[in-house]
Amino acid sequence: MSRKRKIVGGMILVVGFGYYNLSDIGHQSIQLHLKLYGSSIYEYQAMTGHWPTQADDLAMTSLPKKSPTWKVTLEAGTWVIVWPTKLKANPKGNADVILAYHNKGLLASMGRVWVCWGDLRTEYIKSDDLQSYLDKK
Repeated sequence: MSRKRKIVGGMILVVGFGYYNLSDIGHQSIQLHLKLYGSSIYEYQAMTGHWPTQADDLAMTSLPKKSPTWKVTLEAGTWVIVWPTKLKANPKGNADVILAYHNKGLLASMGRVWVCWGDLRTEYIKSDDLQSYLDKK
């Protein structure tokens, strides 16, 4: 490989890491998984007419195919599902309800956590705000 190619390749690598750093990838992965959990809650309700109340309920949704490690990470406490039972069938009506949140790892230990709201949007909120929400529940 020529010296010129190595330099150009190195520059592309540096620019690429400048655009997508490891922290960004971590944040995106967390958001993706939270949306999978949130979607599976609505999927279960659409299938059964009831809201899920435990992890085994989600086993009948598409979640296991989309995230093969879903149950292990739930049991480990990496993800926490709040198990709300008073939801509207349309996610837009549940914008003020937290469905799930990311509970472990470097990003969750820095004073802020990712949550999935009932309308399936994700937000990075202060850990204290999450705790206040959970205390009111």
